[in-house]
Amino acid sequence: MQRTKIDPLLEPNVDRDPLVREMERAPGSTWGWVMGYGVLLILAALIVLLNPLVAGVATGLMLGVILVVAGVAAIAAGWTSLSHRARWPEILLGALALLAGIFAIADPVTGALTLVIAIGLWLIVSGAIQISFALKARHDKGWRLLLGALDVVLGLVLLFSSPATGLAFLAIIVAISLTVRAVFLIQLALALKKAR
Repeated sequence: MQRTKIDPLLEPNVDRDPLVREMERAPGSTWGWVMGYGVLLILAALIVLLNPLVAGVATGLMLGVILVVAGVAAIAAGWTSLSHRARWPEILLGALALLAGIFAIADPVTGALTLVIAIGLWLIVSGAIQISFALKARHDKGWRLLLGALDVVLGLVLLFSSPATGLAFLAIIVAISLTVRAVFLIQLALALKKAR
């Protein structure tokens, strides 16, 4: 009978994790490196929580790099034979993305604040759509209304809060993501150490 591979992120028992079994066969002591990486992520999460501006600047820089790459790709696509019908709009949109990316890299804090506003608008629109569907839904109406209202409230908080509050909210999201990864890696390292 063929065994199915389980996604390590979905496997609650680390001892049965296929990634752990593979790393057990690796030469040397791999658990220490995995543990070190997990600890580094926890330290990064703490830095982000203690100084939200760090998360904002990093997010602004990342947004800038993504926009520059997307802009270059769009301009390149505009010159190919694949886009005869939409050549100039593609090149124009690429140039705009490239300029926005350069601006975000030159001033990453402003780039992060722009991202906070964009997330706020997205939450409001998403919440409004959820509420409109909830009003017509037959099942889970209460949950859908609650989630939609929560999205709208969070979006309004981001749009009408001070820049510091918006960056702090962004920092909390980044810190939660880093902490969850760190806990998984530390648990994985402990399982690897026990297996040695």
